[in-house]
Amino acid sequence: MALDGLFLNRLLTELDGNLCGAKINRIHQPDKNTITIKLNQFQKGNFTLLISCHPQNARIQITEEILTNPQKPPLFAMVLRKHLEGGKILSLEQQGLDRVAILHIEGRNEIGEFERKKLILEIMGKHSNLILTNEKEEIIGAIKQYGSNLSRYREVLPHATYKAPPPQNKLNPFLMTEEEYAEQLFQQELSLPMERAIFQTIEGISPQTAAEILNRCGLTGTLLDQAGSFELQKTFAAIKKLTECEIAPSIAIKNGKTKDFYFLPLLHLSDEQIACDNLSTLLDLYFGRKERENAFESRRRNLEKQIESFRDRLAKKIEKQERELSHAIDGENYRRYGEILSAYIYQVPEHSAEVMLPDFYQQDTEIAIPLKPELSPAENAARYFRLYNKAKTARDAIKVHLSNNREELEYVESLCYAAANCSSDDDLQELKREMAVAGYLKESRMTKKEKGDVPLPPMETEYDGYTILIGRNNKQNDKLTLKTAAKDDLWFHTKDIPGSHVIIKKKQGQTIPDEVIAKAAQYAAYYSKAKEADKVPVDYTEVKQVKKPSGARPGMVIYFEQTTLFVRPEAPVIKAPMKKGR
Repeated sequence: MALDGLFLNRLLTELDGNLCGAKINRIHQPDKNTITIKLNQFQKGNFTLLISCHPQNARIQITEEILTNPQKPPLFAMVLRKHLEGGKILSLEQQGLDRVAILHIEGRNEIGEFERKKLILEIMGKHSNLILTNEKEEIIGAIKQYGSNLSRYREVLPHATYKAPPPQNKLNPFLMTEEEYAEQLFQQELSLPMERAIFQTIEGISPQTAAEILNRCGLTGTLLDQAGSFELQKTFAAIKKLTECEIAPSIAIKNGKTKDFYFLPLLHLSDEQIACDNLSTLLDLYFGRKERENAFESRRRNLEKQIESFRDRLAKKIEKQERELSHAIDGENYRRYGEILSAYIYQVPEHSAEVMLPDFYQQDTEIAIPLKPELSPAENAARYFRLYNKAKTARDAIKVHLSNNREELEYVESLCYAAANCSSDDDLQELKREMAVAGYLKESRMTKKEKGDVPLPPMETEYDGYTILIGRNNKQNDKLTLKTAAKDDLWFHTKDIPGSHVIIKKKQGQTIPDEVIAKAAQYAAYYSKAKEADKVPVDYTEVKQVKKPSGARPGMVIYFEQTTLFVRPEAPVIKAPMKKGR
């Protein structure tokens, strides 16, 4: 998260116009890390201030979000209500360029006298905290309280004197000179990446911001010992620009996923930017998107875990059946024993536990055959033939079960791939419907929306004027290959690896160029279980050579007259987001 000291500096400057002079009407604590303060400012009207000391999402902002409050307010909320409600915010302050925001608040005490208090937000990762002090710097209360047994540096307990987080002894980018910058930068280890050295030198800059500075200077990947006067001048100018430029609040989007935010676009993280009017709106939008994405990812991962449990059970079953088949194959020895006993039955002594007889399967050798002494030689031979027939029957049955289970495992692997590549709730719902039909999910556990059957269209991209279609689950693959594609279109799939069906739409009277074929193969490799590999085998053939066997599971096909390419996976630029439709 790029809420560093420079971002907080800009944020507090923005909040100052809304918060200064605002009256505190009501305070709530929606969860253990979050406080909301209902404010009224004469010129601005009513609004809500959100303060969070969440380990990953700590921040202060004006919010439009409506949060649910517990029926019984937590203790810290009660402390804040007692000391702050009815008061007004006088000013905002930042401790240097550290991630420490201080609200100076004035209110009346029990006897009507004015008192000043501080509400201090410390943004320090898992140690983030929100602390209330009086004007004598005595702690009144905190969201997270701890004593000297947890921190040798300070106590955060009622009546203890507040002690600010230790200074970082870095350069202030607003005040530093180029000479000071160069001198302190080169006090870092020379083997460090330059972005790391900048982070350790400059106050208020996060690793993410340092990476953006290097990116904007065209110096990404530069080590400190490779830096000369040119690199110093470029990075110094870029840091100074951060302190002076007009803000352009932006959310970085990469491959459709929300990556980070800052008061300027984070170009090194994104292929798309979402611009916002102000920093509070930026934070509302960013954390709203992240919350939805995280909730979706949780649902996707839960479904993926269910499928993985099916896969693991099948794999164990197959492993057991392979052992049983190996034992069943050993049953051939029973037939051998029976035939040798039958051939030399008059040479077998009665009531023997073992007999040595010529082995006519191996010339000039003898074989030791175990016997049951209580059985006659003929009965021993008959017993071995019975054992052989029993083993043969078991072997044939195991082979059938093993073949079916291997086929099912291949299908479940395709479900695993589909779950890993779901990018929307529509994808999840379609996959759940497929699993319900296949018997892996009970329909009673599915919502009405999930039971609906509205097939999704394939993903679409274009290369060199040719349309390329990509299925992302078995249902899409079947529809794409068997219904959407024309017979002379080209069909692609990773060789013996779960993945998407990919189609190049052929233009009438034209031969598809080799470079387009290679690109479609790269897309097929990317949308497969082998997307992280360097080289992936991809088969392609005409659609008319692709057949679906009767009774085959969704997405399962056989194909002929294929050509195999070995390609490096590459992500396509999807033409448009998937939409519902028939």
